[in-house]
Order: sequence, then structure tokens, then C-alpha cells
Amino acid sequence: ISGKKGMAAIGMTTKSSQGRPKASRAGSARGHTRVNRTTSTNFPATVSKSFLNKLGEMHTAEKKLTHALPLVVAAAKSKDLKALLRIHLSETKGHVKTLERVARSLGRKLPSKSCKQMTKLVLDATKVIAKRLVSGEKDKELIAGGKKIEQFEIASYTPLCAEAERSDLTHEAAMLHSILNQEKLANELLGALG
Repeated sequence: ISGKKGMAAIGMTTKSSQGRPKASRAGSARGHTRVNRTTSTNFPATVSKSFLNKLGEMHTAEKKLTHALPLVVAAAKSKDLKALLRIHLSETKGHVKTLERVARSLGRKLPSKSCKQMTKLVLDATKVIAKRLVSGEKDKELIAGGKKIEQFEIASYTPLCAEAERSDLTHEAAMLHSILNQEKLANELLGALG
């Protein structure tokens, strides 16, 4: 395939008679031109705003948690709790990247959304860290705070997974389920330590 028609067939931007690329319409996926809409990408036609907003909120929540977890690791006394928190910190960093991959897979940008619930939960955890408690008591309170965070995340990712499945977003649903399963396991392991 050659010429402008060939480039359009594979989703490339063609040039106008003035030699400038034709502008894409705002919000259109890359590779689509105003004149030439191709099917060179597999992005879903529509993704609900509420779904994207919740992804953005959880992205903020996970990033906030990556900053808080090292402080909790330092405050924990039990070697088992420290080890579990370190593992979950690594997983949480992975969750941030996974949410970014979900957005890219949808051909969308993650909206910047605050997460008041995670802010409150992290604040509660820092209050526990600041308390003058004997080792065992501090660990118990850190575990209780950690379980609240995990339960919030489970309650947030469960409907996201369900909506992705309802919308036939198979690949994105699988990525979200991988996060949900790690949150469930972390909650169970914290419960076992508690």
C-alpha cells in the first residue's frame, strides 16, 4: 500500500495541501485524523466517566499509600509485620503502575482525583505511629489500621472489576482483578498476624 491512502489505512496522520498535519479532534485517540477515522487501535468506544474517575481516585490512593507505608514499616516492631509491609509496599508501587496501564489500555488519561478516605486512613496510621505505645500494642494498632486500608481498597476495586467485566473490558478487568486479589491476600495476612 502506498501514498496517502496507504498511510491512512494504518492510522498515520496525512498532510494537508499546506504540508501541515491535519489536527485530530479533541479527545480522539492517537492515530485518528479529522478526515480519516481508522480502526488501527482497539480502544473501547465509550468508557464511563465514573469508572475513569474511580480509577483516578484509586491511583491517588495507591500513590499516597506508597509514601505512608515506609513510615509504618519503620514503626512496626514485629519482624513478620515488617516483612509483610515491605512486600505490600512493593505490590502497592505495582498497583500504581497497573492503574496507569489500565488507563493506557483504554486510550484515556487518568484524571487527577483526590481520595479523602485514604487521606483519613493514612492520617489515622500516622497518629498511631506518633503514640508512645509498647511494641506489641503499637503493632496491634498498626495491623488494625492496615486492615481498614485493605478493606477500603477491596470495597473500591470490587465494583471497578465488576464494571470492567460488564463493559467487556476483559484485559482491563484482569489487571484490576490482580490488584484486588493482592489486597484480599494482604488483608488475610494482616488478620493472621493480628
